[in-house]
Amino acid sequence: MEEIKALVHRHPDKLYMEVIGRQNKGYHAEMTVVTYCRNRKEIDDRSKYRVLLSFGQHGRELITSELALRILSILSGEQFLPNMDPSSLNKTLERLVIKMVPMENLNGRKLVEAGDLCERRNGRGVDLNRNWSVDWGKKEKDYDPYEENPGIAPFSEPETQIMRKLCVSFEPHIWVNVHSGMEALFMPYDHKNTTPDGSPAQRVRSMLENLNRLHCKQRCVVGSGGGSVGYLAHGTATDYMYDIARVPMAFTFEIYGDRTVSSKDCFKMFNPSDLTTFNGVLHDWSSAFFTMFNMSTHQLDEPHSKIAVPNLEKLVSIDDYLNGYLMERSSRYGKKKEVLDLGMQEIRTYFRLFLLSSVLLMFMFCSRISKSSRQIVSGMPL
Repeated sequence: MEEIKALVHRHPDKLYMEVIGRQNKGYHAEMTVVTYCRNRKEIDDRSKYRVLLSFGQHGRELITSELALRILSILSGEQFLPNMDPSSLNKTLERLVIKMVPMENLNGRKLVEAGDLCERRNGRGVDLNRNWSVDWGKKEKDYDPYEENPGIAPFSEPETQIMRKLCVSFEPHIWVNVHSGMEALFMPYDHKNTTPDGSPAQRVRSMLENLNRLHCKQRCVVGSGGGSVGYLAHGTATDYMYDIARVPMAFTFEIYGDRTVSSKDCFKMFNPSDLTTFNGVLHDWSSAFFTMFNMSTHQLDEPHSKIAVPNLEKLVSIDDYLNGYLMERSSRYGKKKEVLDLGMQEIRTYFRLFLLSSVLLMFMFCSRISKSSRQIVSGMPL
């Protein structure tokens, strides 16, 4: 993270960094968020396409944060992509605002650096990619509580609360959750073994197949996470981004995996252990990301894609409303302002109790009216 902070400091005209902290029942988490815009004065320009990237959601996947640093180095101009036309790249970047979380799970990463090389959960044992609300808490037959603990409720963890807040305020057009453990280009869904219906999803899959051909040498698995990875995952970030936040293009990229090593050797399973492979992963996947930026903007430009631009004004469930953020949706300058942060389990519990008591009272009232009506009818002369 120190390298990223220094990089941002050297390029204040393009990069902006903020640290967001949050606490829940004595557990504190903080997250560094870096925003890129070729002209920082245009960082709030809503005519640009918005990209939200997350790295390091699982502590043991160290290579993902290294990729974040490489992408930021290219965005800053300190490194270059040798096989990409600079003018074409700059033309694409002119149209984007990119918000990046280089290390989502800082507390989990600290546990890994302290010697627990197989730790994927956060600092209090929750898998952050099972703590989102879509199909939360469902357990498959092969459920491993050590690996996949979903937490006590959706968004119980400060890290997922911060990420959801970023999504609500930023309203991305493109979301990528970056992992390691295999090589894959996943689209929704994770909690079922199908992909979304319709031609937009077919075009997205075609784009992923092109990325596989251009940058993975056909090694990457392409398709839904639930249908391709070998197991269903419930409560994932990507399914939330697609189903609830309505992000038009929501992906999970798996950038490296070595299935030949022992499952106990987590470092080698999830991270390259030699310099040649390390550099190859960073080169191939940074190139893949910039190609994806270019392809995605062209797809979003097409008329049929305009209807898919995120609109968080749509109706949401009570749980998502109480878990989320009440937003003041309009202001003089068209910007949103956060006016109240709910997201507390107590409010959800009290609200459900209120609904239950209201239903019971209505039932009792209706029963009493029905009983009174029968007494009146029986007392009338025939």
